[in-house]
Amino acid sequence: MNPEQIADWYYRNIDIKNRTIFFGPWQPSEEMVSEDKSWEVNDWSVQNAIKGLYLLEHMNKNVIEIDWLSYGGDVDAGMALYDYIKLIKSPIIMKCYGRVRSMGTIILQACKKRFLSPNCLFMIHYGTIGIDETHSKDAQATIQENARNNTIMEDIYLKKIRENHKRYTREKLSNKMKYDCFLTPKEAVDLGLADRVL
Repeated sequence: MNPEQIADWYYRNIDIKNRTIFFGPWQPSEEMVSEDKSWEVNDWSVQNAIKGLYLLEHMNKNVIEIDWLSYGGDVDAGMALYDYIKLIKSPIIMKCYGRVRSMGTIILQACKKRFLSPNCLFMIHYGTIGIDETHSKDAQATIQENARNNTIMEDIYLKKIRENHKRYTREKLSNKMKYDCFLTPKEAVDLGLADRVL
């Protein structure tokens, strides 16, 4: 690799030659790595992932790999990446190392192939909401929107789970997701939320 390719890989999280995106924020300077631009799923990290996918997709339609290590994060940002992966023509392989949690597990379901490292921490749950001091009607609208998001999450999980377990019920999934539900990589594969342990 020449110095420019190394910089793209190290600082910009993209290996163009090998069509691999490393999920996370760009790091051209220490100032850009801060709490609001962390390794979580947020506007910052998702915009970078979408830009990388766009670039590789427009070069050709071959397989793209996403290497994942992240906590969960924002529902809106996560759904943007989920939808983008579903819409592009390049098959996406996601390899998860260390942890894939919450919104990350939703994004994983959009991918053509879903791999977990042997010691990957896999966790599903319902998202959390924060309501600051606000008008009561706005609080009600926020709660209704959260309920809608919960149903969307259930639908995404159930579609994949039912490929292996045809009669798996929404109620069973809901009971599992009431609290943080940690699964071993093998348990996640057996349930249908990943394809293989690396």
